[in-house]
Formats: sequence, C-alpha cells, structure tokens
Amino acid sequence: MNSSLAIPFLSLSLSLSLAAAGSRVDALNLEGQWEPGQSGAFQAMLNKPAPELKLSRWALGEVTPAQMKGRIILADFWATWCAPCRQAFPHNSAIQEKYRSKGVLVVGACTGGREEGMEAVARASGGKYPTAVAAPDTAAAWNLGFFPTYAVIDRKGMLRAIGIKPDYVEKILDALLAEQPD
Repeated sequence: MNSSLAIPFLSLSLSLSLAAAGSRVDALNLEGQWEPGQSGAFQAMLNKPAPELKLSRWALGEVTPAQMKGRIILADFWATWCAPCRQAFPHNSAIQEKYRSKGVLVVGACTGGREEGMEAVARASGGKYPTAVAAPDTAAAWNLGFFPTYAVIDRKGMLRAIGIKPDYVEKILDALLAEQPD
C-alpha cells in the first residue's frame, strides 16, 4: 500500500468504525459531510454542548433561548451573498413545516458579511422560519468555513451534527427523532 495513502485511509476507517459503534446520527453525520477537509474541526465539537447561538435583529419571528430548550434545533448558518443559501430557503421552510409538530425548530443565523440585507434576502428567498444576525464571534465558535452550514442540536443541547449536506438534514432529523422522541 502506498504509504501516503495509509494514514488517511486508516483515519477514515477508524472514523467509520467509531461512527458505526456510536449512534445512527453519528454515522449519518460522518457520511454526510459537505466539506470533508473541515470534518476534523467539526468532529471535535460533536456530542458536546453546542456553542452559544448569539443572535439579534430577528426577522420572520423571534426565538428565545427558553423556546429552544427541549427542542431539536436545526441551525442554518447562511450569508446574504451566498446563492446556495438563498436557494435553500424554500426547502428549509418545508423542513420547518414538516417537523414543527415533532419538536423541531429551524433557526437561521446570518453571518459572513452584508448582514444588513438579511431580512430582505430571507423574505425574497422564500424564508418562513425565524432568522437573525449572528454575533461576530459566532462563526469562530462554530468553526464555520463555508455556507450554508447546517448544525443539529438535540433536545439536551448537545451538538449532534454539523457541516452536513442538505440532503442529509432530514435523515439526521429522523434518526435523532427516533433516538429522542417528543
């Protein structure tokens, strides 16, 4: 075996084995990583208390920390200048409608610059879930390096998934709901 491939392969095999030994949510999070190069920073955050979501200047509704407690949170970190972020609003709004009665809350966190246009962009893009401007230190606390970045926080406030592809969001929500029913 080529020695330059041995370490990454061993690391991937170990990660997949650990995920298999963990929960279905852990396995889906690993399988569904959008940017595998950033996966290490994200993996270190998993199954620990989620970093604080410091949000202000709400649009499309407001959510307090008390309203988030005991719910599964899908945090949608997005930027106004990001075309894939704007295109995701209708799907994320559909996720909010589909899972609302099961105790899931979608929360938008606008960061990355040009936040002054947040409300107009969210409305024009079909947003129907609460979104707010993230505090400047939020991107660093969450290790954000690309947009959109999706994060899933469980009912106990633990970060269970982050940096996942959009088509893995519902798979992870379903697995987490099976693990932590209403």
